[in-house]
Amino acid sequence: MPGRRRDTVSASALAQMGGCERLVRYEARYGKRMSADQRKAIERGRREHGQFFRDAAIATPGVQTSLEKPWCFIASVTYGQMAPETQTLRQFRDQVLCQTAVGRRLIRLYYRVSPRLAAWLAGRKTAILLSSILLRPAVVIARAVVKLSRYRTGNE
Repeated sequence: MPGRRRDTVSASALAQMGGCERLVRYEARYGKRMSADQRKAIERGRREHGQFFRDAAIATPGVQTSLEKPWCFIASVTYGQMAPETQTLRQFRDQVLCQTAVGRRLIRLYYRVSPRLAAWLAGRKTAILLSSILLRPAVVIARAVVKLSRYRTGNE
């Protein structure tokens, strides 16, 4: 039915509920424990992500980005490295886009295109103004989606 939220429970979780209800409640509240393989996969992804960023930074050395999450090239040039708009777009990337295969593809495409575009934008006041106007709807939507995402996961 449209507009109705569906919460799904995996068969594994159902089976686990029969064995240890406390563990299910604990994991729902504090998060699931990761296996060694999962931790290795996350670390491998972080290394590859770092290498991709280093390659992008070498290709466009004039682009300045934040040290914490340095991959929001266009927003950093447009709004500033630590601006609320830039932080919102980072949160959207981390909390929403990274969660799906399509989102991760969009991120990879952005990483390929944006360093050159950000380098071109840098120092062009009119282009930066136009960029801020064009990004405004994306920031508003991202802020709403991040807020909804936090609400659904109970992190607000």
